[in-house]
Amino acid sequence: MLGTGLGLGHSVLIGFATKSDFILATAGEELGLVGLTALFLLYALLVARGYRAGLALRDPFGRLLAIGLASIVALQVFVIAGGVMGLIPLTGMAMPFLAQGGSSVVTNWVIVALLIRVSDSARAPQPDAADTGELAKVVGQ
Repeated sequence: MLGTGLGLGHSVLIGFATKSDFILATAGEELGLVGLTALFLLYALLVARGYRAGLALRDPFGRLLAIGLASIVALQVFVIAGGVMGLIPLTGMAMPFLAQGGSSVVTNWVIVALLIRVSDSARAPQPDAADTGELAKVVGQ
């Protein structure tokens, strides 16, 4: 349930496990069911916040961007978790923020940065008609 502890797993017996798609199996051995559940909840929180930010936007491009980026993270987690558990075939995808690989980690941090930016613009208050000058145009006509 609680795993062997950080750094106390035996994934070195499988040479490729710590540097491939099977990093999730290594994390599961060391963190246990409780740790994997917490990890999946963090991924779910990231994806849910991305969807929520996307749905809060009024801009159609921003909405599609946020929902697409959140879906990318969700798809990566689903494919890797399903592949490690043997439910679907393994692919060359990397587990977000866990797997070794420079471009994957950088790409996932760019996705998080874009989601933060979209979330910030979704939470910004809408300007009133008087602030944008539209009211003056309507009154002047």
